[in-house]
Amino acid sequence: MSRLLKKVGILSAVFVAAIAVYFMWNQKNTEKKDVMVYTSMDEASLPVVSTEMFGRKMNLLHGYTQDMKQTVAREALTVLPSDRSLNIHIGDYSGSIKGISYEVRSLDMERLVERTTIDTWNQGESGVTATLPIQNLLTKDKEYLLVLTLDTSDKGQLLYYTRIMWTDSTNAKDMIDFAVDFTNKTFHYDQAKELTTYLETSDTEDNSSLGHVTIRSSFSQLTWGGLAVAPVGDIRVTLKDLNGIMCSVQLKYQVTRGEEGDKKELYEVEDNFTMKWDSRRIYLMDFERDTNQIFSGQKELFSGKRILLGITNPDEVHTAKSPSGNQIAYVVNRDLWTFDQKGGHGVKVFSFRSKGDDGLRSGYDQHDIKILSVRDNGDVDFLVYGYMNRGIHEGSMGIAMYQYSSQNNAIEEHFFTPVTLSFEMLKEEVDQLAHLGTNGMLYLMADRSVYGIDLNSNEYMVLADSLMEGGYAVSGTERHFAWQEGSDAYGARTIHLMDLDTGKKREIGGGEKDLYRPLGFVGDDFIYGIAGDGDVWVQNGRIMDAPMRRIEIMDQSGKIVKEYEQENVYISDVSVDDSRIHLTQAVRSGEQSYAASKRDTIVCNQELSDADMAGIGSFASDDRKKLYFVQLDKEMESKQVKITVPKKVAYETTEVVELKGNQTTRENRYYAYGSGRFLGSRRDFTDALALAYDKMGVVTDQNQEILWNRVNRPPIRTMKDPLKTGAVFLNHLADFDGTMARKKGVRLIDARGCTLNQILYFVGKGCPVAAYTGQGGYLLISGYDQYNVTLFNPETGDTQKMGMNDASAYFTGQGNDFVCGIITE
Repeated sequence: MSRLLKKVGILSAVFVAAIAVYFMWNQKNTEKKDVMVYTSMDEASLPVVSTEMFGRKMNLLHGYTQDMKQTVAREALTVLPSDRSLNIHIGDYSGSIKGISYEVRSLDMERLVERTTIDTWNQGESGVTATLPIQNLLTKDKEYLLVLTLDTSDKGQLLYYTRIMWTDSTNAKDMIDFAVDFTNKTFHYDQAKELTTYLETSDTEDNSSLGHVTIRSSFSQLTWGGLAVAPVGDIRVTLKDLNGIMCSVQLKYQVTRGEEGDKKELYEVEDNFTMKWDSRRIYLMDFERDTNQIFSGQKELFSGKRILLGITNPDEVHTAKSPSGNQIAYVVNRDLWTFDQKGGHGVKVFSFRSKGDDGLRSGYDQHDIKILSVRDNGDVDFLVYGYMNRGIHEGSMGIAMYQYSSQNNAIEEHFFTPVTLSFEMLKEEVDQLAHLGTNGMLYLMADRSVYGIDLNSNEYMVLADSLMEGGYAVSGTERHFAWQEGSDAYGARTIHLMDLDTGKKREIGGGEKDLYRPLGFVGDDFIYGIAGDGDVWVQNGRIMDAPMRRIEIMDQSGKIVKEYEQENVYISDVSVDDSRIHLTQAVRSGEQSYAASKRDTIVCNQELSDADMAGIGSFASDDRKKLYFVQLDKEMESKQVKITVPKKVAYETTEVVELKGNQTTRENRYYAYGSGRFLGSRRDFTDALALAYDKMGVVTDQNQEILWNRVNRPPIRTMKDPLKTGAVFLNHLADFDGTMARKKGVRLIDARGCTLNQILYFVGKGCPVAAYTGQGGYLLISGYDQYNVTLFNPETGDTQKMGMNDASAYFTGQGNDFVCGIITE
C-alpha cells in the first residue's frame, strides 16, 4: 500500500509540475506576443532622377509612391533642348528598373498632351540613362507638367515631377553658369572681389551671423567672414523659374571646417539667385545664402549651461521641456535630440540622415519634426511630416507620429497619414496647429481641415473643414482653436471655441441679426468681433469688408474681460500682434459705404514670451560670429556627458490613417514664391504679392501658373487701342465681384491695395488695368515708360500722360483700387 501511495504521490507531483510548466510556458509565450518587435529603419533605396540641361546634370528629382498631381511641380523647371529630346539620369542603385514611361499635361491637369512608353535605356555602373522623345505638341515658352513613371522590381511604380518648357531663349544657360561661378568665387577672397559690383550692401543689414547672407550683406559676409571653409562633394543645381527675362536658380552643397576626424564641422548650404537678363549684362536682383551646421552631438558641444549648436538659423531650432524642466527636447536642422540635465544623457532620437548612402536621398530636406510632448522620464511624442526619406514609408508625403521610449531606448510609430500637399504647404498648416491634448487626442491641421485623432484607437473626427482665411484662429500655445461656421469670410451666426487639452467646446453667438468673426488670441484669451447682418462695405462692385460694431475678449473661463465699442463707430482691418490689437475705425457714409477715420490700438495686460525662441540663446564668437545654443539650467562638464542613439523602430502598432475631410467648398488662394522657396498662401492677391515683393518673387494660382512676376516686366509698353486690346477684359469687368475669376479668354484679379508700380506688370503683359476713381468710374492704365504712365478714359476716349510719381500719388488718394487681367487667348 505504501508503495502504491508513493507511486501515486510521485505521479501527482509530476502532473502538478507538468501543469505548472505548461501554464508558465503558455504565459511566457503570451507575454512574448505582447512584446514589441523592433527593427532598424531601412536605408533610403528609391532611385533619384536628374535631367541633362545645358551640359549639366541638374534638377535632382525624388520619387513619390503616390500621385501628387501638380502640388510638387515647383520643385524644378526643366528646359527642353531644341529637338525636345530630354536626357535623364537615373541613380537606381540596384538595377531594378523594369519600365520607363512619361506623360505631359497642362499645369491644371485638365489636358493630357502626351503619354509615351520608353522601350530602350542604358544600364551603367552609375545607374540608368534614357532619352524622353517629347513630341512637337507644346506651345513655346509655356510651362507644362512632366510626370515620369519608373516601374521597379522591388518598389513598384514611382512618380517624378518637374515642370518643362520648350523655348528658343538661350539666356538660361548664361544665368545658371553665372550662379555657379558666383558661389565658387565666394570661397576665394581675391576672386570674390569681382562680385562686389553685384552686391547692394546696406548699413541697415544685419551682418552679425553667417547663417543668413543676402545681397545687402557686407563683402566680408559674402566671403564667409574669413572663415576657412571648403566645399565638399558636388554642387546640386536646380532651375526654379524661367519667366521671360527672369531666372531663379537654387544651389545646394556642403562645406566643412576644421581638420579631419570628430572635430570637423559640416554645414548644409543653400544659395538662391534671382537674376534678370539684359543683352549687356546679367543683373543680380536677389541673393540669399542660408547655412546650417549639422549638429554632431560631440561631447565637447555640451559645456557649461549650453548645448552649442553653432552657425544656424533660429527658425531651424525648436525646443520643449518636460513639466519638471529636467528633460529638454530640441529639433535642430531636421534632427531630434533630447537631453537629461540631471543624468547628463543626450539622445539623438530621430534623423533621416545616414552614412550608408551618398546623402542625396537620406539628406533630402523636404521634411521637418514637431515636438508634441516631453515627459519627465524622457519619453517624447513627436511628428515627422513631409517627404519620407527612408523607412517603410519611403517616397510618401505625409505625417507620421512617433513615441520615443526612454526606458526601451526605442521608437514606436503610432500612425502614418498620407497627404498630397507639397512639404512647404503642409508645413504652413502643421506649424499653425499640431497639438497633443491631455485628453489623448491629437489635433492636426492639413489641407484646410482640422482633425482630431484618438491615439487609443487611431479613429479620427473632422473638427472643422473648408477653413477660410480669417474664418479661424489658433492660440500661440495651440491649445485653443476657434472657427466659424459656413463659407462667408466676413462672419457667421456661430463661432466654436475649443480647448484642445480637455476637448471642452464653447459656442459664441446668439444674436439673431449678428455675425461673429474670430480675430485671434492674446495668449489664450480669445478675440472676436460682432457685426450686423448686412453691414457690408461695398466699393466699385466688390466687397471690401464687413465692419464690426463691437470687439470682445474672452478669457479661458468664458468671462468677457474687455470690450471695445464706440457709438456710430465701426471697426475694420483688425490685426493681432502679441498683446496688441490694431484696428481701423470707420464711419458709415451710405447704405453700403464707409470711410476709414483713424487707427487705434487695444493694449492687453498680458506678459507674452517669445515661444519660438524659448530655450534658445546666442552669443558672438571670435571667428564664427553669432552662434546659437540650447540653454541648460545647470552647469555641465563635457566629459560627463553620455550620448546614445536608438537604432530600432517598432512598426507593430502603426496604422495608415486616411484623413478625409468633407470639403464642401475650397477657397481659392494665391501662392507666393521667392528666394527659391514657398513664402505662403493668401486669399487676397495683394497679400500674396506683398510676401513675394521684397524677395523679387512670383505669385501663382493653385495650379502653379504664374500670375505676377516682379522681375519680368518690359521697360516700355504702349497700347494704341486699349478698348480693342482689352476687350475681353472689359467685357467681364462690370460683373466682377472681387473673387478669383477665370473667364473665357481672361483671368480677372482684384488688386486693390497694390501700388501703381506693382500693377504695371499686367500692363506690360498686354492687358490694360482698370483704376477706379470713385463712384464706379475708372480710367484704363494702357501704357508706361520710365517716367510716365498713359491713362485712357473709356467714357470720353481721351488719352493723357501723367508723371509716374504724380500718378502714384493720385491713385493712392483713390485707395489704389485696381482690377487687373491676364489675357489667356
